[in-house]
Amino acid sequence: MNLIATEVVKLVADKTPAQIKAIMKEIIELLAERNSLARWRELEVALHQAWKNVNGASKITIVSAHELTKEAKKALDEQAHGAEVVEIVDNRLIGGAVIRLDNARLDGSVTGSLMRLKNAMYTEV
Repeated sequence: MNLIATEVVKLVADKTPAQIKAIMKEIIELLAERNSLARWRELEVALHQAWKNVNGASKITIVSAHELTKEAKKALDEQAHGAEVVEIVDNRLIGGAVIRLDNARLDGSVTGSLMRLKNAMYTEV
């Protein structure tokens, strides 16, 4: 499945969403013809991994205190070529953002910084 997933990622690299949908429909039909629909989850996992290998991340979640600016969204789209980007506004963060790149978590929030400071002060006492 890894080889198939890598080829699919290469195939859809320059396609529109409508073209990608058509390609994925053909793949599902091929799996059905070969009585292999039960392997769909395996292919899905392989596709995410292949996408990550080629593009750096398959899903990016940004939780920030405020909505991203148009410039930030544009820069993110350019840098995260094809990755699923989810933006969440959470006013509990005070400021900054928490970013998840697939399973990695980067906490640049004010709340996270204050929690790290609090933990550091308690461990030094």
